[in-house]
Order: sequence, then C-alpha cells, then structure tokens
Amino acid sequence: MKKLLISAAALLILGTVQMTGQQVGNQAPDFEVGLLGGETFKLSEQEGKVVFVFLFGNGCPSCVAAGGNVETSIYQLFKDNANFRAIGLDTWDLSSNEATVTSFKNTTGISFPLGLMAGAIAASYQTTYDRFLVIDPQGILVHKGIVVARNDIDNAVLAINQNLTVTGIDEELDAPQLLVYPNPVSDVLHISTGGESASGIELYDVAGKRVLYSDLSIKPESSSVDISIRHLEAGVYFYSILTEGLPLSGKLLIQR
Repeated sequence: MKKLLISAAALLILGTVQMTGQQVGNQAPDFEVGLLGGETFKLSEQEGKVVFVFLFGNGCPSCVAAGGNVETSIYQLFKDNANFRAIGLDTWDLSSNEATVTSFKNTTGISFPLGLMAGAIAASYQTTYDRFLVIDPQGILVHKGIVVARNDIDNAVLAINQNLTVTGIDEELDAPQLLVYPNPVSDVLHISTGGESASGIELYDVAGKRVLYSDLSIKPESSSVDISIRHLEAGVYFYSILTEGLPLSGKLLIQR
C-alpha cells in the first residue's frame, strides 16, 4: 500500500511539473537530449537564441513528408543567423535508435541536429509528434503548433522571424522592429514597437473582412500596448500595424 501511495504522489508531482510552461507565453520546460552522433543538446544552454523544435516520429509518414520543407523553408532560411538554433526530436521511443533516426535524416534531407528518445520531452510540453515549437531568447514558449507540421510552416517562420527581429538581430534592415505576441493568442495581444511610432492595428479574417481596428497611438517613448481579442472567434487572421513607414503585416492564430 505504501508503494502505491508513493507512486500516486510521484505521478501528481510529475503532472504538476508537466503543466508548467505548457502554453504560449510561459517559460518553456528545460530539457536535455542525446543527439544522433553522440553529442547532447540542452535547452537552458541556448539562452539568447531563438530555438526551433521539430517533434517527429521516425516512422511517421506525415513527418517524413514534411521534413524536406522543414529543411528548406525553415532551417535554410535562418541557419546562418548566429542567434538561431534548430533541433528535431524523435518522440517514437520504442523504435528510436541510431539506425531509425539516421534513416529519417537521410530520407528527409534534414541537416540540423536530431535527438533520440524524446517522448518524455513531447509529454512535458503536452504535445505530440508532427508538431513545431518555437522558444524565444529568454526561454519563453512563443509558438506551439496545433496542426500537423506541413500546415504550420508559415506560422513557425513568422514566430522565428518576429523573435529574431525583436532581439535586434536584423539591425542591418531598415524595418521597424515590431513584435506581435503571443502567436497563437487566446485573450490579449501584446504589441511592442521597439522604439518605433505606431498609429493603429487592423485585423482581417481569411475572407478579407476587417474585424478589428484599434488606435494604438504608440510613441517611441512608450514601448508597448495590449489589445483584447476575446470577442473574436478562434481561427486564422491577418494583421497590419500602421507605422510612419511601411506597415508591419503578418498572420495571427487565435485559439481558445
């Protein structure tokens, strides 16, 4: 009986730990994983970097099909940025080994590091394989995919690009350093201007109908403003932030 009670308590503690940082905007749970080839990757050692995570199953047909696009449309786009890291995590522990992950790597053409036996990591984020995660330079979860990888590439690219830009990595570009977060969002949208002036934000649904306009009146001396989106239905939207120069536009996912 004592053993059963101890086990139940352990499960309760584990569940509490796993609930931490599950949602976008929370601190991402730390993890360490062995990589193909023998090295290790630890999330907490990536401070100051934007970390992209591709959760896959070594024998998952959808993951294999998405792998090539993940390589070309995400990794190749950002790989030369010193403040970007990408890692793939094989969550199919029962079949995860050097041979199966090597086969996945060769079939997809993925050239970024791949980790083995990562099922517990996916569980700690309360997600599954064929999904993306993006973690910002402060270790905050800024994107947690809710659709299969092949349908989430644009959202991941947007999250990566926004968080690289806001850290000043793209200083060579004459573009306003604006940030719209979290994305996906459920209740309140935060807008940070990076010192730029912004007069308003427009939000459009997929049919092109404007569903929200808010007067921001952000001046350089005021860094951010919050916008409530609780009245909008879950789904994909497009935003445009009006600035003194070119507007900042992007895709926004509202989830409930």
